[in-house]
Parts: sequence; structure tokens; C-alpha cells
Amino acid sequence: MTVARHATRTAAFAAAYLLTFWAGGFLFLSALPVAALWLLAQTPSGRRRFDVIALATTAAVAATLNGAGPLLSLVLAATGTLPALLFAVLTERWAPGWWQGHGNRFRSLHNRLSRLAAAAALTAATSGLLQAVLIQDTFRYATLLTTFRDAAAILLLTLAARTMRRSPASPGRPASPRTPGSRGGGHLTVVR
Repeated sequence: MTVARHATRTAAFAAAYLLTFWAGGFLFLSALPVAALWLLAQTPSGRRRFDVIALATTAAVAATLNGAGPLLSLVLAATGTLPALLFAVLTERWAPGWWQGHGNRFRSLHNRLSRLAAAAALTAATSGLLQAVLIQDTFRYATLLTTFRDAAAILLLTLAARTMRRSPASPGRPASPRTPGSRGGGHLTVVR
């Protein structure tokens, strides 16, 4: 991935994060699923440090725009960035190559989904724990509800993005050519 493409994708994720953070006040949404997808989708670029800094900065700016002070902005940046980083790292460790689409033939669908669901659940639980510890006004029931909501949202958003990314009919992405001898047609060449 080129630097220009990486910067464009980073700007798009930052805009989506800011929009989700702003809409979260009205629609009971969380920006954590967007942050988790951001760091997972940018993993193949090899610029994770830059993405973590960009996400933390975006989270702090979003909190500041919503009226938080400097210290609360840093706390909200930490509670948004650290769990998202955990999700990207766990997904790459527990399902290596899943986001890029290789290695799937060696794992069953149930195995892949259970590992991704476990990573999403741990990410949401980490976010809930950080919020409960760092932000004193949170209620236990609100934290539990937020944890379940975030785990489901992370899992669903990640699966939807991966499905759209791997769809052969995506605009701007040509369908993969069939190689001779592959399933679904073609011919078999015998070499002696």
C-alpha cells in the first residue's frame, strides 16, 4: 500500500470515527467498532504506530469537540484506542491472514467465527473495564449493556467489511480470473 493510499484511508477512517462519535450521543452508538475496524484494516500496511497515533488523536479531538476537557479527552482517547489495538492484535494472532483472505482453507468457518467473536468480546470487555475504572460516573448496568452492544457491533461491522472487501463484484475490483484446472470451468492440461 502506498503512502498516499494509506493517508487517504486514514482520513476516511478518521472522518467515520468522528461521525460515529458525534452520532453516538443521539443514536446510542459507540465509536469503538469503527476504531477496531480501522486498526484491523490498516494492519497490512505495516504502519501500525502511525495508525494508533492517528486514532488516539482523532478520539481526543472528538471528545474535545463534544466539550470534554484536556484530561478527559486523553482518558477517552485511551479507552477508544487501547481496545481497538487489542482487537487488531488478537485477530492477527488468532486468525492469521483472515483479513487478507488467505489461510482460510485451513480453518473451518466455525473456528474462524469463534476466534473473531472471542476477540470482539475481549475488546468490548476491555473497553468497558477501562471506562468503569477511568470514568467514575459510569453505572454497572450501563457498562454491561455497552459491552454487549460493542461486542456485537465489532463482530458484525468486521464481518460486513470483510465480506464487502472480498466480494468479486465490488466496484473498481475486477473479478478474479479462473485458472486452468480450477473449479467452475476451465480445462485440465496434462504435462508429460
